Amino acid sequence: MDIISHLSDDLLLRILSFVPTKDVVATSLLSKRWECLWTSVSKLGYDDSYHHTGDYKNFSQFVYRSLLSNKAPVLDKLHLKLGPDCPFIDVELWINIALSRRVRELEIDLFSKEESFNLPNSLYTSETLEILTLISCVLVNVPSSVCLPSLKTLKLDRVDYTDNDTLPRLLSGCPNLEVLFVERHVGDETTDSIVVAPSLQRLTMLDTHSGTCGRFVVDVPSLKHLEITDSVAYVDLRRMENMPVLEKACVWITSSGVTQEFLKALTSVHRLSLSLSPSEVMMHPSGMTFNQLVHLDLYTLTEGWWDLLTCMLQDSPKLRFLRLSNNKLTSESKETPIGWRPPSSVPECLLSSLEAFVWIGYNGRQGDREMAIYLLKNTACLKTATFSPDSTDLGEKYQMLKVLASVATISASSQLLFD
Repeated sequence: MDIISHLSDDLLLRILSFVPTKDVVATSLLSKRWECLWTSVSKLGYDDSYHHTGDYKNFSQFVYRSLLSNKAPVLDKLHLKLGPDCPFIDVELWINIALSRRVRELEIDLFSKEESFNLPNSLYTSETLEILTLISCVLVNVPSSVCLPSLKTLKLDRVDYTDNDTLPRLLSGCPNLEVLFVERHVGDETTDSIVVAPSLQRLTMLDTHSGTCGRFVVDVPSLKHLEITDSVAYVDLRRMENMPVLEKACVWITSSGVTQEFLKALTSVHRLSLSLSPSEVMMHPSGMTFNQLVHLDLYTLTEGWWDLLTCMLQDSPKLRFLRLSNNKLTSESKETPIGWRPPSSVPECLLSSLEAFVWIGYNGRQGDREMAIYLLKNTACLKTATFSPDSTDLGEKYQMLKVLASVATISASSQLLFD
């Protein structure tokens, strides 16, 4: 206690900001100096899962007392994690208190057995809110007038929306938004996925419930990082506008409807992970070129991945690293068909830039062998080729290695590795 007593109030407050609020308030009993120090902590968090069943009144009174007693110049963060016992009127009042204290970060995580909580309109006009996280049983019901000029990060995790226009209307009132996370849930009744945000730099969209939806539109010209995981079939073809400064993208789509126009929006990317079934339209030449792509991860889970690989090799003249993976946690890879059709001419990246090749889940079947041998024979700058078979049989793995080791490579310095 002697060491702590010599610390400044500012340092103590910084330490207390990482401590649960219920424990922060308890420090008022330590000494006269600590009696009021807790009221200046700028980060508050309340979790009603710690209160005893049937004793919700004490929890509610604790929240009101500590929240209203807080005297920090600015409330940096309020985190509410609340279960079905919490009346919505309390939640609304606590949010409004935080907004009146010019809160910068707000996280609302609700569980309700019945309806979703309707956010107060005052939230949509906060001038100070920088980070907003909404989780589970929250209804996003955006008024006609929305203005969140300071909002930089928005996370919408399995929430509900009033209609298809709700998300676009919310985003239109966030002129400085940089990070957006959207995860839809099975009970979501809206059908469109529309993201239009000129300032956005990082976007994550997760939608893994099966079904049919209306429109998928992404227009984010300042985007640097993109992640899409999607198993929904859309009535209209997915549409993405060009992203000229895109650095990294991960696109995992298990349904149909992906076209060349969709992939064209990614042509400025430097690092790309792909798992999708290419459409017939995608297989025809269109002048699409990934001029900046140096690192490609291609997942071998969907039908036709081998044709997608052919296209990507032809369209990525500066590719330096290629990894094929079956992602063992998900499912088995689709076997390369016998008679796989290689590119009509050796792609530029094989002749001048590709240095490393990794195949995770290599099975050594005829179609796989044909593709592996083609890559080994035609990659002029190859330094390492690593194969990681699914098989645990040492004899089988030895036969795979023996076949590949017999291939005469064009690169004199290449190393063949078996993992």
